[in-house]
Amino acid sequence: MNTNHFELAILGLLILVLSACQTPHSVNCTSPLESKSFTETTSHNELIDFVLKCDSASPFIQTSLYALNDSLSIPVVELRKNDGLNNKLNVMFMAQQHGNEPSGKEGLLLLISYLCQDNQNQLLDSLNIILIPQCNPFGAEHDTRRNGENIDMNRDHLLLRTKENQIIHAVFEKYLPEMTVDFHEYYPFGDDWIEFGYRKNIDIQLGGLTNINIDPALRNYFYENTFPFVKQKIEAAGFSFFEYTLGNFATGERLRHSTVDVNDGRQSFGIAGTYSMIVEGINGRDSNDELERRSKSQFLTALSLLENAAANKTALQHLVSLARKGIAQSNDSIAIRMEHIDNGSQLYYPLLSLKSGKDTVFVVDDYHPKVVATLSVLPPSGYLIPAGDSLLVAWLKRSNFSFAGGYLGDGNIFEYRILLKTETTAEGIPSILPVVEKQQITSQLNPSDYYFVPTNQLYKQKIITALEPQSMYGLASYQQFSYLINQSHFPILRVE
Repeated sequence: MNTNHFELAILGLLILVLSACQTPHSVNCTSPLESKSFTETTSHNELIDFVLKCDSASPFIQTSLYALNDSLSIPVVELRKNDGLNNKLNVMFMAQQHGNEPSGKEGLLLLISYLCQDNQNQLLDSLNIILIPQCNPFGAEHDTRRNGENIDMNRDHLLLRTKENQIIHAVFEKYLPEMTVDFHEYYPFGDDWIEFGYRKNIDIQLGGLTNINIDPALRNYFYENTFPFVKQKIEAAGFSFFEYTLGNFATGERLRHSTVDVNDGRQSFGIAGTYSMIVEGINGRDSNDELERRSKSQFLTALSLLENAAANKTALQHLVSLARKGIAQSNDSIAIRMEHIDNGSQLYYPLLSLKSGKDTVFVVDDYHPKVVATLSVLPPSGYLIPAGDSLLVAWLKRSNFSFAGGYLGDGNIFEYRILLKTETTAEGIPSILPVVEKQQITSQLNPSDYYFVPTNQLYKQKIITALEPQSMYGLASYQQFSYLINQSHFPILRVE
């Protein structure tokens, strides 16, 4: 994109934003990135100092620090007006799950700087905003994707092995936001793209929910309302915009609109009836490369999402309320295996020519935008978890599901007998598919040997996805829980 065009298009917005921080009646809330003229990312200590300063100076900000160790903590910044209104929409933004993707963090710090001004807080008339600008402080300080335990946090929202994700989900439980957004960056400079001669050059990609167990009204609302609104805002400011799209086109991979797994920061909340999205900004060749443009595009995206949420507060509250009621009450089947398929449409995919420096649109036929179920199960009334399985019980406790010991219900109890295991491919990834036979247990069970996990709760679909042996994204698909299907009988029992 032409730099001069960008500068002219965005100048007006930036003058408004930055001048707001200099008005004589406003809090001095200049972000660390602005103070350094956008030349260097904000360190963890600078971030903490900034949010605490804003907390002290602004009546709209309250900051909580969740300690990870002696030197690192996760800041949670709540922006709200104490005006006595209790019908506001709760929105939670989080950024920098991957430590080497800093622009989402910087965008949220710019957002704090903007919203704490006396003349820029009208959004707080409709919204309570919860910001987690840095989810992975260790990765940020070491400029690496993973956390200090070498775990990819954005693949840990089902197992919740990391303290960081346990904190994030505790914050979600505290506020139960109707809307969540997870801010990331994608890296466009790989060798495959250099050899191909083109690369992605999209400033902002925005993705909605794709897991088909999630209420279709929430999934459709993204396309009908939010996506076109944000697209107009971003492009009017001189940034490029596209739907979040995965697949290495340079090597001939199919293109699709992201995973359906519930272990990331979008689907893990969406599966609980939340209107959830992902933002993927463009990364630099290093963390500070093109940092000003990257951070401002993330800021504008966050602001646009808030503006859209405020304008549609009542509609979103209604959609989420219906979705969450439907989760517990519905007896519809739950898809435990899914696949993206070709629906006959073509994708017009913009890429930057490395030779000419101009945008080129490719027409993509190997495009799989539609998700279908390949295996479904009817929901049980609950599951019985062996009380003596320490790994399962530890997972159960940190997942914050409702459960109880000593099952005394009168439901029929079934177990899965594992007949054989076959190698298969799900979503292009090799996996193991056990062939099972369901058998009713007629002998008396000792109630103290099991914990009962009912499914009539907010996390119903997540529980079923995790505990069915044939689920493509169940516990048994993870190495530490593979023992669950490496035996003749699956130890987790169904209650029907």
